[in-house]
Amino acid sequence: MLTQQNTLKITALGGLLLMSLMAQPVRAQSRRSPSQSPAAPSTTTPANQGTASGSELGNYRNERADAWIPLEAEKRQAINTDLQATVVELLELYHDAKQSHWNLRGPLYFPLHETLQAYADLYLDQADLLAERQLQIGMPADGRTETITQTANLPKFPGGPLSDRQVLEIMTERIYTIAKRVRARIESTGKNGDEVTSNKFQDLSYLLDKQVWQFRVHMQ
Repeated sequence: MLTQQNTLKITALGGLLLMSLMAQPVRAQSRRSPSQSPAAPSTTTPANQGTASGSELGNYRNERADAWIPLEAEKRQAINTDLQATVVELLELYHDAKQSHWNLRGPLYFPLHETLQAYADLYLDQADLLAERQLQIGMPADGRTETITQTANLPKFPGGPLSDRQVLEIMTERIYTIAKRVRARIESTGKNGDEVTSNKFQDLSYLLDKQVWQFRVHMQ
């Protein structure tokens, strides 16, 4: 009987001890100060991941940068008119040279075929240079096909096979026409205070005059 009572006492004490141990984490958590509470997961985007600040994402327009454009605002439009016209004309000449290069026939095929390719490459290089000058002075360049068609102001180029004599006459006339326009733009851009663009037109003028001469001697 005594042994049974002792067993009951031990069992009761064990239960009380277990309940005490289970209650300790709860009391410890209740005594923790707010500053010691586990932090909630952060939803803030880290700064190094890139966030929009004061503007819509992707809108990088900063009007303060306009102060670094090298020409006065009132001069840019007139100069850009000359640049844009020349870019379009050079792109038209590029297509004309390639059309001639592909469809050429006749005894002068080999020398003209290679020369026309070289001319086409030069037209693209010069168009790219002058288009970049447009951007340097704060203006956009427009080399779209519809713009070329509408503003190059040159006769429609013939399709189909072309004899070497046809190519010499057609291309020489077109290059000569553009060369005259470029010479006029050398003066106009200089008067508008853009000697840099004027010098680029001088370089182009020399190249076009050289091409006219090279084609002209085949017909003289």
